[in-house]
Amino acid sequence: MMVQRLILIVQLCLASYTPWLSMSKFLNYRGVDFKIQNENFYATQVSLSAQASVEAVVLNDGSLLNYAPTDAVVGSLSCEFYLTQSIPSYLNITGTHDSAITVKFAEVELTGVYPKSISFNVEPFQPILVSAEFDWYGDVKVDEFKEQPVVSARNKQVPNYVAHAYKSYLDSQDIFNASLGNDGTQGDSGEVGEMVSFSYNSSCDRPAFFKVNEVVPFRVAKLNKTCDVDLSANQLGKLVNINGKNATASIYLKDFYGTLIDIFNISGVLTNQNYNISEGQYLLAQANISQTVTERKVLI
Repeated sequence: MMVQRLILIVQLCLASYTPWLSMSKFLNYRGVDFKIQNENFYATQVSLSAQASVEAVVLNDGSLLNYAPTDAVVGSLSCEFYLTQSIPSYLNITGTHDSAITVKFAEVELTGVYPKSISFNVEPFQPILVSAEFDWYGDVKVDEFKEQPVVSARNKQVPNYVAHAYKSYLDSQDIFNASLGNDGTQGDSGEVGEMVSFSYNSSCDRPAFFKVNEVVPFRVAKLNKTCDVDLSANQLGKLVNINGKNATASIYLKDFYGTLIDIFNISGVLTNQNYNISEGQYLLAQANISQTVTERKVLI
C-alpha cells in the first residue's frame, strides 16, 4: 500500500511538471529539419545567432545613463550541406538576385534571410560539402523550436545524386590565357600540372537600408561581389610577374558515378604562387585566382 502511494505521488509530481519537462527537451540532430525556399537541404551543421549593437551612454560627470542601441539586431546563419543538385539561383552570390529568401529550421520559419557567401572544397575521396552564410533580420521564435513529425522524416525523399571528388575536376587546360611582360607584350605563362585539390568561394557585402522608426530593412543590397579559387598542383607554370596571370577556369562537380551536378566558372587573375614541401611529402604549388564581378548599370 505504501509503495502504491509513493508511485502515485511521483506520477502526480511528473504530471504537474510536464510543461517544464517539455521545454527542457533536447532536440535530436536527426529530428531537426532544414529547408531553404521550401526545398530540402541535407545539412550536416546549422548555426543560428543574433547580435545586438549596444553602447554605453556616459554623461559628462562620468556616470552611466543607459545602454542604447546603435543598429538593428543582425542575425547570422551558417550551414554545411551536401550538394545534391545544382545551386539554385537564389544562392548564386554573384548573380543579380538580391531579394530575401525563406529558411525553415527546426519547424520555425525565418523570412528575412539574405545569402552572402558559399564555398566548397574538393579533396581526394571526399564528398563535397557546400558551406553557406546568411544575414537575417526580424524576430525568430526560438522558443518554438521542435523536431519534425516522424511521418515527415520517413517520407523525405532520398537524394538521387551527391557531389563527390572522385569524378569532379577543375578544367586546367589553358587555365592561364596569357602573361603580360614588362614591355606589354603577351607571353606564354606555362602549363598546369596535376591538380591535387582545389576550393571555390564566392562572397559579397549585404548592406541594409532602413526607414525611420523601423528595425527591419526595406532593402538589403548586394555589393562587392567576388569569386576566388584556391588550387594546389605539382606545377603551375612560370612564376607570376608584376602583372599577375590572366586565368580562366571551370569547375565541374559530379557525383560518384559521373553525373554532372553543377559547373562553376571563374575568369580573373592569379596574383600569387607558393611552393611548399615537408618531410615525406611532394613539392606542391599553391595559387589563388581572384575575380571581381561587376554589373552594367542602366541609368533611367
